Amino acid sequence: MSRVAFAVPGATGSVSRNRARRRLRAAIAPILVEHPGLDVVVSLPGRATEMPFLTLRSALSMALTAAARSSSQGVRT
Repeated sequence: MSRVAFAVPGATGSVSRNRARRRLRAAIAPILVEHPGLDVVVSLPGRATEMPFLTLRSALSMALTAAARSSSQGVRT
């Protein structure tokens, strides 16, 4: 089971920050199934609420794939 923490620096107010976190959680959930055992901190600017959802999911998928590859090679990122 993977664990994820979200940081949204630069979000203007709690509504924007929480909206960004909800979108991140929804985007990353199906991706985490492919990468069990990862502990990840995701940090995106507050404007993540404005990104198209599929673009956000694609960016997270690429980042987690790279992190999983580094993790399997013993590299800490």
